[in-house]
Amino acid sequence: MNESSIQVTIAGRTYPLTVADGEAMRVREAAGKIDELVQRFQRDYGVSDRQDLIAMAALQLLSDTPAEMQKETQEVHVIPSEVFEGLEEVRSLLAQAGMAPEETGEQTP
Repeated sequence: MNESSIQVTIAGRTYPLTVADGEAMRVREAAGKIDELVQRFQRDYGVSDRQDLIAMAALQLLSDTPAEMQKETQEVHVIPSEVFEGLEEVRSLLAQAGMAPEETGEQTP
């Protein structure tokens, strides 16, 4: 599989990502939607904590997802390891920025 390196910006922070060829536009659009929501929540509610803003955006996006898509998502039984690798990369970036979530002792699969 061919891959491309891209950068997306969410809540004023740039994230370098490696995505499959042909997925860059979809990932950039998703990041753009998240960033738009973050900016809207910051403006409308006066929230300044980035983690809170991103959590609010995630909740909004998932609650807006049509029921059919949620059902399809729930039916997925195998999560590709690349997803967890990407999460670890984000966790590492957050830790470097001093924004790492509290450790709960739980490990990602």
